Amino acid sequence: MELRDYFLILRRRWPIIVGVVALTLVIAGGFSLRGPRSYEATLRLAVSVASATPAGDQPPYAYYREYYLWLAAEYLADDLSEIIQSDSFAKDLGTYLHEDVDPQAVRDVIRVRKTHRILDVTILAPEAERARRIAEAVVETVKTKGPTYLAELATPTGQVVAIDEPRVRPATTTGSLTADLALRGALALIVGLFLAFLVDYLDSTLRSPQEIERRLGLQLLGEIPVEAH
Repeated sequence: MELRDYFLILRRRWPIIVGVVALTLVIAGGFSLRGPRSYEATLRLAVSVASATPAGDQPPYAYYREYYLWLAAEYLADDLSEIIQSDSFAKDLGTYLHEDVDPQAVRDVIRVRKTHRILDVTILAPEAERARRIAEAVVETVKTKGPTYLAELATPTGQVVAIDEPRVRPATTTGSLTADLALRGALALIVGLFLAFLVDYLDSTLRSPQEIERRLGLQLLGEIPVEAH
């Protein structure tokens, strides 16, 4: 087939393509307008390590005191980020929430991202209040059970502080909703193109001399002109 034949097919079958894309966007948009499917609560934890000795150290350690304290805090933050996503921590969360929780289910809804000594914790839940409660449980569990997991937190030198209160918002933002609709629209366009070419392939109607010669393998000897009215 020549390139112009593809354009002719698109011109004949464009209602199929437009229909598939429009139907997909209407359905996807309708589900989106029903409200957010989930909420997320975000909070930040600051991890720090203070010096256990007086500041009057002799060189050369005195020159590296702050560096090693910052480095120790980063290692502590690394460990804590893994602990927050562990089964044991999930069970402790359940104790705070007064619930029997599935550790795997808890791990699936908690995400932790570390930036130096700061932990950004995100919790997903189907209801806003549920997301807030889990976020508050994370903070309290770190405070009360942290020394059980990490010896550094059992001493006055190591500490974890919640920088701000948990913030709850719909997990589906306008930007993500637009991107989701655009992706669905693109997939619908591909499906629409496939259906358009499939329908045209299955259609046995012969519309031009070229189609007759190509499909039947016969040479066209003449045409009967359309009578003009």
